[in-house]
Amino acid sequence: MIDQDSCIGCHACTVACKTEHDVPLGVNRTWVKYVEKGEWPETKRFFSVMRCNHCTDAPCVEICPTKALFKREDGIVDFDTDRCIGCKSCMQACPYDALYIDPGEHTAQKCNYCVHRVEVGIEPACVVVCPEQAIIAGDLDDPDSYISQVVATEQVFVRAPEQGTKPNLFYKGADEANIDPLHADPMTDGGIWRDPVGSWLSVDLTPRDEAVAGPIGNLNEVAPNPTAPPGIDYGKRGTPPRVVYNASHPMPWGWRVSSYFLTKGIAAGLIVALAMADLAGAALDNAWARWVTPLVAGLFLALTGVLLVWDLKRPDRFYYLLTKGNTSSWLVRGAWILTAFAVLMGVWFFAGVAGADSLVRVVLWISVPAALALAGYTAFLFGQAEARDLWQSPTLLWHMLAGAIAAGGGVALLLTQLGIGVDETATTAFAWTLAGGAIALGLIAMVELTAKHPTRNIADAMHHLTRGQFSAEWWFGGLALGVVVPAVLGVLVATGVADPWAGAVGGLAAAAGIWFADDAFVKAGQSVPLS
Repeated sequence: MIDQDSCIGCHACTVACKTEHDVPLGVNRTWVKYVEKGEWPETKRFFSVMRCNHCTDAPCVEICPTKALFKREDGIVDFDTDRCIGCKSCMQACPYDALYIDPGEHTAQKCNYCVHRVEVGIEPACVVVCPEQAIIAGDLDDPDSYISQVVATEQVFVRAPEQGTKPNLFYKGADEANIDPLHADPMTDGGIWRDPVGSWLSVDLTPRDEAVAGPIGNLNEVAPNPTAPPGIDYGKRGTPPRVVYNASHPMPWGWRVSSYFLTKGIAAGLIVALAMADLAGAALDNAWARWVTPLVAGLFLALTGVLLVWDLKRPDRFYYLLTKGNTSSWLVRGAWILTAFAVLMGVWFFAGVAGADSLVRVVLWISVPAALALAGYTAFLFGQAEARDLWQSPTLLWHMLAGAIAAGGGVALLLTQLGIGVDETATTAFAWTLAGGAIALGLIAMVELTAKHPTRNIADAMHHLTRGQFSAEWWFGGLALGVVVPAVLGVLVATGVADPWAGAVGGLAAAAGIWFADDAFVKAGQSVPLS
């Protein structure tokens, strides 16, 4: 428990933690956040100690693909750096910004409650060093322990209770501005002790819609939390609280994740496009159906694997996904799907080279559900990233599938116009696949834009996506280039109005637009502060 009434912001806990665990510069297992309130001369500064909450239902443990994060019998959430592959998924799952990548070991680390001390009957280093006894540690299951008595008799609060993690870090004497990052204006000038640095990681300051925004413009009137601490006293002039010091938490995932969405979508979409052509009555006794489709899909699948391994901080351990896998993690389940799809593409390719057309058709239709799984499993992975509310969207799965269908139809049109001949029926089917996927993407986007946002986190992220720093990428790249252009050109080619080359252009537009939309979505989901 952190007693905010006693904390003086001396950073002794941070220094003790760094010393005890040899934590490098630039990252922290525990840190102190400063929030200021009021206007001169009536100003106050408040301190909040941030760290791992050792949740009862820890989402970082569930999403970790190699069981590097695990929950001990005593309730401590610990980690094993020897198993970590540096995928950063735990950082996306933690609603408290508690995890970081160690710059030396390139593995995820966090507060582990000083288990090496606790196991021999010594309190954690931060507890021992605190000069005000503002940090209280102990066994919450023991009704006679001091911490258990304090939690039972005092008014205490937890961070992000709406996430359902059942955190075991309690705050006494805190209000919303201290422990809810959306109830205080974020640092925009570097804060104290640091010069401002402008970059794409900077906080978006575009104005909110005053019709729905709260008094500080952070949409804090959306879905109020009934268990939150007392509200903010803005003073006579209504000046909002403001963060003046905090630890840096850059976005863990970037362009490689966005690109992996596209490459696996193309691999899956090519299979769906050929299946649509088969349903339309197109011939399968040609090079495209026999071996080009599985070959190209396999190449994009290989590129997907390269991007996934490249994004790991410990790429040398990528095979742990299969040898030390956590079956509850969708990263591991995704690795199974990737492997199964690769096997199917290999069987298909060799069957096609051998001229076994009947087997080609069988493998094609067996590959369709595998392709849909390949395109859609990332929606479930993002669903496990519980810290990013935007990624919990119920339409994400359908967006993934629609994007794969549009990209597959478009790439099929492009490649067949480059000299890999198919009959007119297949060309028309590819064009309808392109148009249908693009139209579905547009409809899904409309649902997202008009839906009510149940949390402030989602509302802020949608603001960043549609009116903030990622809006140009979303509207002009994702919707104009990725929806309107391929939908129009696909329909024109399918109805015989335009030459198939127009469909090839639409395919390029679809691939580029889908990448822009996904890139904006990935970044917007990470743009809302968690601590």
